[in-house]
Amino acid sequence: MYYGEAQTVFDDKSRITVPVRIRETMEHLGHLQWFMTRGFDGSVFLFPRPEWDKILQHAGKYAAMDGQAIDFRRMFFGSVAEARPDRQGRMPVPQHLRELAGLEKKEAALLGVGDHLELWNRDAWRAFQQKKDPEFKKMATELFMLNGASPQPLGTAATPQG
Repeated sequence: MYYGEAQTVFDDKSRITVPVRIRETMEHLGHLQWFMTRGFDGSVFLFPRPEWDKILQHAGKYAAMDGQAIDFRRMFFGSVAEARPDRQGRMPVPQHLRELAGLEKKEAALLGVGDHLELWNRDAWRAFQQKKDPEFKKMATELFMLNGASPQPLGTAATPQG
């Protein structure tokens, strides 16, 4: 799993340098082949092969004549590029994805979001964090709420009422 934020830069050949900590996780998990595509909120999603295969399997379940599914598939799958980090940990990011994510500057933020990575324009990532900060507690509550019950403090078990 991938966690944390790392600062990275683009070189003259439009490659990012994947930080050592993330490269070590990639190697440990055998994630050498990556699929990049447009993400949400102005980011680029990077999925390792096993996660990409799950997405393909799930996306294949939608009817070919569902207009909304077709629109999503066009935007999501139509933006895909495959990449592999080289020995120095550099990974090319194609021009169309750099444009979609506003990655014209050299500086970028690479985020570990569990099953995938996200590449952000560093300023856009900071702005997104500031925008979402007031909602952070509510997001946590909704995410960790189980079956409408109150969340339990870490390390404790819920006791059945009765």
